[in-house]
Amino acid sequence: MPIVAPRAETGRKTEEPRPAARVVLSHPGNAPFVQHAARALQESGLLSAYVTTFVYQRDAALGRYLRGALSLVMRDADRQLSRRAITEVSHDLVRSHPLPEIIRMASVKGAGPITADRVWEVTEKWFDRLVARRHLRGVTAAYAYEHAALATFTEQKRRGGLCIYDMPITHHATTAAYVDAEFARFPAVERARDRHLRRLAFRRNARKDAELALADLVVAASTFTKDSLVRAGTPAERIVVVSYGAPPVWDGPPERPRRPFIFLSAGTQSVRKGVHYLLEAWRKLDAPADAELWLIGAMALPPESMANLPGKVVIRPSLPRPELFELFRRAGVLVFPSLCEGFGQVITEAMSQGLPVITTANTAGPDFIEHGRTGFLVPIRDSERLAETMQWCLDHPDAMQEISRAAMERTARWQWSDYRAALGAAVSRFLDQAGTRPMAPNHLSIAAEKG
Repeated sequence: MPIVAPRAETGRKTEEPRPAARVVLSHPGNAPFVQHAARALQESGLLSAYVTTFVYQRDAALGRYLRGALSLVMRDADRQLSRRAITEVSHDLVRSHPLPEIIRMASVKGAGPITADRVWEVTEKWFDRLVARRHLRGVTAAYAYEHAALATFTEQKRRGGLCIYDMPITHHATTAAYVDAEFARFPAVERARDRHLRRLAFRRNARKDAELALADLVVAASTFTKDSLVRAGTPAERIVVVSYGAPPVWDGPPERPRRPFIFLSAGTQSVRKGVHYLLEAWRKLDAPADAELWLIGAMALPPESMANLPGKVVIRPSLPRPELFELFRRAGVLVFPSLCEGFGQVITEAMSQGLPVITTANTAGPDFIEHGRTGFLVPIRDSERLAETMQWCLDHPDAMQEISRAAMERTARWQWSDYRAALGAAVSRFLDQAGTRPMAPNHLSIAAEKG
């Protein structure tokens, strides 16, 4: 119920109660970080609706139909569809618009990456316009994400409302500065999709800049992301950093397997992720016969990058999360030498399973890793230092066991529940300062301080 100020003097009118805030969160997908953001707003009593596209409900009529149809062309239809399930938000708050997303998924099946990207852009803009037309009535604040917010924010401003922009990735100027420099240094690693994206960058980046300019509050996933926004001209006082939470910490045996020693790279194997520097480091490494390099995820480097790699190298496509987490518990160290990362959820996912991480300062690494105690931080573009750190991991098995335990202890202190409390507190505080809702309970401020 709304909080009503007490009477100041007998005979005077009481202050009119301010209406509780209503926040609509919109995103065309339902990745874990999006679902936890929506749940944070729900737990804070702010969420009016979570608007998305296709939501998989296994026992619903649409879910059964799609599972049957897709089973004709793929063996793991239920597993693939389960990635679109919503598990963190009450379904009565979810507003789903599935048809265009289903068309998108069907149209890009077997299509090349350029076609898939073009279809993605069309559906992103369609979704943005739909939210603007149908879901902003009576809304205090619109909470949206990059490239799917321009129509939403424009309409919300027209209505006199507030706009909250969630930035899971770095500002595009920072990303381009790092990635374009790599293509200049190593032209052979640039693929057709990379050239396609660079041709469209000016137009797409102008859209992102327009969205950012309309935002009253920007939520950044890491300190590195915040710094990229400040460099691009966003006032620091408009930005709040709320780091993503870690999965539950593994409660299995404390001792990790020592051999074979697996150097693991998980995620898109791309230039931005610095994987070409990992391959250089692997070639320089004095690795024993029982050391292995595993590259798990979509391969975005040209085949010639893999030529003549020494030792045992395992290359596999993306794995379901349970299988990936099992691999985290078997591997020796995660190597994530990213050039530019808004967060890098694989860092906290690996640490939560006791897998030490080697990463760079251009990720969320500095927000979670104390070098040499909970993991390792190396300079970007430095295959020599990367190889030295990988060799150290091989040569100090006992110390790696200690780092494994420290990594789990660190992620145990920042779970998804901590993220939700901090995000709910940040949004509540912002709305309080904007004068749109009663003051938040004190426990929200305490949660924010913990973050």
